[in-house]
Amino acid sequence: MIGQTISNYKILDKLGEGGMGIVYKAHDTKLDREVALKFLPHYVASSDTERARFLQEAKAAATLNHPNVCVIYDIQEADDQQFIVMEYVDGMTVKQKFSESPLKISDAISYAVQIGEALQEAHAKGIVHRDVKSENIMINSKNQIKVMDFGLAKLRGSVKLTKSSSTTGTLAYMAPEQIQGQEIDARADIFSFGVVLYEMLTGNTPFRGEHEAAMMYSILNEEPQPIQKFREDISSELLHVLHRALEKDPEERYQTVKDMTIDLRRMKKESTRVMRTQDFGSSEKSGSKINSKPMESALPMWFSKKYITGAGILLLIALTFVFREYFFSGSTAKNEKKTMVVLPFENLGPSDKDYFVDGMTDEITSRLSGVSGLGVIARTSAMQYKGTSKTFKQIGEELGVNFILQGTVRWETLNGETHVRVNPTVIKVEDGTQAWSQSMESVLSSAFKLQSDIASKVASALNVALLKSEKQTLETALTHNSEAYDYYLKAVQYSERSNSLNDMEIGIQLLNRAIQLDPSFAAAYAKLSYVHSNIYWFYYDRSESRVEESRIAAERAIQLAPQLSETRAAMAWYYYHGKLDYENALEQFSLALKYRPNNPDVDYGVAAVLRRQGKMKESVEAFKRSIAGNPRVAEIVRQLGETLTLTRDYEEADTYYSKAILLSPDNIDVYYEKAKSLLLWKSDLAGARKIVEDGKHLGKVGGETDYLNYLKFLIELSQGNFNDAEDALKPMSSSGGLSDQFQFYPTSLLRAQLETLRGNKQIAAVWFDSARIFIEQHLKTNPYDERGFSSLGIALAGLSQKENAIRAGLRGVELLPIEKEAWRGAFRIYDLAKIYALTGEQDKAVNELERLLSIPSETSTIWLKADPAFVSLRGNKRFQKLVSGKL
Repeated sequence: MIGQTISNYKILDKLGEGGMGIVYKAHDTKLDREVALKFLPHYVASSDTERARFLQEAKAAATLNHPNVCVIYDIQEADDQQFIVMEYVDGMTVKQKFSESPLKISDAISYAVQIGEALQEAHAKGIVHRDVKSENIMINSKNQIKVMDFGLAKLRGSVKLTKSSSTTGTLAYMAPEQIQGQEIDARADIFSFGVVLYEMLTGNTPFRGEHEAAMMYSILNEEPQPIQKFREDISSELLHVLHRALEKDPEERYQTVKDMTIDLRRMKKESTRVMRTQDFGSSEKSGSKINSKPMESALPMWFSKKYITGAGILLLIALTFVFREYFFSGSTAKNEKKTMVVLPFENLGPSDKDYFVDGMTDEITSRLSGVSGLGVIARTSAMQYKGTSKTFKQIGEELGVNFILQGTVRWETLNGETHVRVNPTVIKVEDGTQAWSQSMESVLSSAFKLQSDIASKVASALNVALLKSEKQTLETALTHNSEAYDYYLKAVQYSERSNSLNDMEIGIQLLNRAIQLDPSFAAAYAKLSYVHSNIYWFYYDRSESRVEESRIAAERAIQLAPQLSETRAAMAWYYYHGKLDYENALEQFSLALKYRPNNPDVDYGVAAVLRRQGKMKESVEAFKRSIAGNPRVAEIVRQLGETLTLTRDYEEADTYYSKAILLSPDNIDVYYEKAKSLLLWKSDLAGARKIVEDGKHLGKVGGETDYLNYLKFLIELSQGNFNDAEDALKPMSSSGGLSDQFQFYPTSLLRAQLETLRGNKQIAAVWFDSARIFIEQHLKTNPYDERGFSSLGIALAGLSQKENAIRAGLRGVELLPIEKEAWRGAFRIYDLAKIYALTGEQDKAVNELERLLSIPSETSTIWLKADPAFVSLRGNKRFQKLVSGKL
């Protein structure tokens, strides 16, 4: 459009583009002045809703007449294009200003006063900006603030332009209530203003996160990063302003921007009074000079020098400790979140009702987890205390909670109807006293309503403030059909007790029955989607129709309940497991956390996705968050250990494996991971062998022991113990070999490797050919199984079919490149290196191994020296340098 003339405006330059418009610099030929034109983008021009919102912005901003607000001159339309004519501001954004160099305290306060006065003008006219951020605030050539872009402005009492309460604004600046999709008022602008002020002072936003889910979690649950990390010269008064502006609860925040501006204006006048917020008088420790007027500069502005008597000094000393505790501790006692665990309710009736009581416990836990002011331990950790003899004190210490909810469930038949009587009790861990208890009763057909009542009454008893949406969530029943609910609870029991195909298929049957009885049962659709995606993920059924089943169920769940955390999580798992679409998965997980902030299961999902993206550091952090809310689940602890193994933090990984074994001594997977990590870390064959034997002594049979037998096979093979290696393969014959999401090694392929190292080339060729036939048959029904192509390449290499072998190995890599799947993709490269080694392409093999060592993977120089797959490379000089760390 540059160079065109629209109406009486000649377009000179493009200034920028945002979600609600494209902005150009133009010359007003009538009035001979520079202006800015904001056009509605073409992609929303056809939407009546967006056009109405565009006009609302203009009308809202046009009512404002203030020197710190960008002036709106006119609203016009030409050639079916609507645009706003506004003041052209020659200058830079606040963000650009502090990006050049940190702002002086006095400059930041001066700018903040002007921003406050602009917002005060808007709020006085009932306009909430809703997108206050440093990029929406300009500084003109006269060093004057201009608040721009009322593109999200909402007039108090105006008609909503959209049916949904979609979250608008820029995430890093959003108030907690804005993130949660609540109705907002001027106090949301105050929070955003606080973020901008913090940013002007430090160059950073107070809440950080590598992705949306982490950012949302930080804003909703974490304290701002201590500003003293960035600015030693911050005053106590300015700290107080920031603290009040950034309160998570709107009721605790400044109630008007006018009050905040008054405090800022007072500081502007007295900006020479600066207090160092490091330990008063500990200059030797900090290496800084003592303030020449320490007592005066340290005083709050309301504390006049003339009152410094003996009592005044004592008060000042007391205040010093108060300020240190208040501003340095990261949180205050007043804001300490209450934490709780919901222990499995005790079934005092028939044992065949256990599933119902466990389901009730689960649902109460889920509902309380949706309360942002309450930290709730996940049910999987809580279920480990079923039937426990531990005291409340012991449980509280182990889980780090200060309240425990327990209950009993009784059953009786009256007038032909089954009645349920529940006696929930809240125990205060500190002294073991009852904080609340109440007997509640219902007929079985309405029993699912009891969990809503219990959750609501518990929140009330603990004096936890509920947001409007949280109250609604607590009170909303999953279904009003008791029979459908019964099928749902049984389905949950089956689908979650193991990852076996049989249990998951039974779960699907029960969920379909629940949906038949209640077609509006959103949670049942969500669970159905999740089970379908798991069946696909664990390679039981890799058909597109299975993925489609997951998608259809997830979409239906969201249609029925878009603000239910479970429906968003189901869609996230579909994107992750079914499509490896990580960005959409993280977006849906973000929404799941929005609707239930305390959800360690979602943190687990986020961690898993980040790991597949290769973002291992962020994945570790997310796993640790999940463990904080679910501390007794060995699987999560093991998964964290696996991630640390990928980053080669073997020592830390080993501590988590040991902890996982303590939590679940019969979890065979943990023994496998711990032993494998020892091989990668130290090539500790004896230590790994002992762990393998400990795992095998658990008495597990069948496919569960394949991992340990495979590891035993590798250990013995690497030491030349061929007979012991052969013995390790024998139990694997019944299952056909090792098959998981990473590897597909038929027993025949492993036997071929053994015979090759024994020097039995003819026997090895027979086994390689047997493996080839088996794998090719598998690929006929699974033509996109990347594991199969990698294994086929190894078999063909053993048969001296070099070109076909390399082609198959490359096909495996092509089907699942490491750029698409950082963890599983590395296995394909490792197999390709094996193929190159077998076919004599030693340099290419070393190239692939070098690549794996440069990224997070289950490849280590220590194990490469011992891995029998690369015996042929041991005389290669480049390989020798690689494993010695000199390449």
